[in-house]
Amino acid sequence: MALRTSQPTVSRELKEFEHSLGFRLFARRGRSLVPTEAAISLHREVRRSFVGLEEIGRTAEAIRANASSHIKIVCMPAYSTTLLPPLCRDFLQSNDSIRLSIYALGNTVMATGISAQHYDLCIVEADLGFAGWTSTSVNAGEQVCIAAKGHPLTRKKVLAPADFEGIDFIYFSAEDMYRRELDNIFQEHGITRRLRMEVSTAAAVCSLVSQGVGVSIINPISAMHCLDQGVEMRRLSFSIPYTVRLHKNQSTSSPRSLDIFAESCIEAIVNMRRQVQERLDSKTGAA
Repeated sequence: MALRTSQPTVSRELKEFEHSLGFRLFARRGRSLVPTEAAISLHREVRRSFVGLEEIGRTAEAIRANASSHIKIVCMPAYSTTLLPPLCRDFLQSNDSIRLSIYALGNTVMATGISAQHYDLCIVEADLGFAGWTSTSVNAGEQVCIAAKGHPLTRKKVLAPADFEGIDFIYFSAEDMYRRELDNIFQEHGITRRLRMEVSTAAAVCSLVSQGVGVSIINPISAMHCLDQGVEMRRLSFSIPYTVRLHKNQSTSSPRSLDIFAESCIEAIVNMRRQVQERLDSKTGAA
């Protein structure tokens, strides 16, 4: 009834389908038909094909509805949860005809996709050297210390290297470019921090700091984002400038849309830098 046809018709068509395939799809058990292993395998592949077709359909519908341009953005995982969500919200409200895709990837997978030009925009810390890409560096401010509310370091408004002597510290992995710079500063001052944990993402650092595991020094974008997690940030007496780099694919199919989004991204970084400075100034009593 559900198929709007008779049982004999279904049986006949099923036999014809099995004949064309060259193997049985169902085995009879009593009055029931049970799918064979071959039928289950075939069903799995058919489902995959339909998922692919559905994705094509969704893309076509998006283009048909309002999206004349599609910008594919690849970025560090930290930016996908801090910088980009409010930026994308505001951008899409003002640009109805543009569709965005965000891919938060590790360095190795990201590099492969960039070299194959799978993306339109790359937002990272590193200064990449891929052919066919232009780069813009944006000053995002200075790295800051984050600590759980009530931590002894939060009693001070500006932290010097000596303040970290013997302090439980959460490190980034040794491959992190800012980790190496930070280690050199403390070594030059003869300061020994107490290594408690080593992690690879800013989000993990913020979560651990909020749990009181230790303090850390991170980029101002991630620090600003985690202030609602029971975390405070403090200015450092030493300078560790933080730079965000935007790499644009020169072969993009939507150059004008890409330029508009990149400009919005730069503006968002500058605004966040200002917000961080205002928050830090409020702690130091600066004018």
